[in-house]
Amino acid sequence: MSKEQLKAEIHAAFDAAVPDGAAYTKVYASDMKERNFIVYRSTTVYNYAVGFRPGSTELVIVPVDESNGRVTAGTPVTISDANRGATKKRDLQGRFRIATTDGQKFRLSVIPSVPKITAGFYQLPVDQKAEYEAFQEVRSLICA
Repeated sequence: MSKEQLKAEIHAAFDAAVPDGAAYTKVYASDMKERNFIVYRSTTVYNYAVGFRPGSTELVIVPVDESNGRVTAGTPVTISDANRGATKKRDLQGRFRIATTDGQKFRLSVIPSVPKITAGFYQLPVDQKAEYEAFQEVRSLICA
């Protein structure tokens, strides 16, 4: 599956899960959680489609799961001025951190292009330079 097809699948999953989903600009984000055990290290990757509208501080975060080229969406979480908790523009790993007032926390790693080689390990391969740039502006507004 090509990067373009995968990106289209991620966007379609978001649109199916979110009312008026097509009206949002969407960006792919991931988070990697590592646990160190005595014998081995376990890494869990979480994939998200994040929807936003340029100039707005509302985000809609949809967990997505990819299996054999099919992308399915989980339950969307809308974070607006009304329910936004702590935010951090960049943590030590360069991730954007955002929480809700009811305790949900997200650490989002958003990059302009995910190469296929690293995608094999943990991220879905997509090119999203324009969406990435638009997301940086929204992130700055949220953290202002």
